Amino acid sequence: MSELVNRQTPTSATTMPTLADLNAALVKVNQKLKIGLHLTHASYGIFLVLMSWHNFQQANSSLALWLVKIFPLLIFVPGFIKKKYRTYSWLCFAILPYFIWMTPLAMGRGNWNDWVMILLTVVIFISAMMTSRWMQQQSYLGWQISNTPANTLSN
Repeated sequence: MSELVNRQTPTSATTMPTLADLNAALVKVNQKLKIGLHLTHASYGIFLVLMSWHNFQQANSSLALWLVKIFPLLIFVPGFIKKKYRTYSWLCFAILPYFIWMTPLAMGRGNWNDWVMILLTVVIFISAMMTSRWMQQQSYLGWQISNTPANTLSN
């Protein structure tokens, strides 16, 4: 019984990160965030262009149908401009119906643009999810840096 207790109790104390550690972590998160923002915005833009092109290539295309397909994604543009992490989190939810809509089309027709749109929805989902997470980490690290005294001693 005492062996079980000894194995579960930690033997080393955790140390607080120094200001240099926090700044180094912030630099890494900023690098990841930059890649995530570029990847999310690029795949989002390509997805909108491809969906628009696909809509107007059909014989029965209409502006109203195009607006119904595009509008749910256009509402995220102000959040992209303001760089709100919740916008990227909600984009993950908003892109799922497009994935569900495109999957049977790709399986049935097998057109290259259906497969590209499925790939883009997956890229948008993953990159938006990670971008949201990195934005939150950036915010938290900024808060930690601003609330860490400059004269902390490292162990």
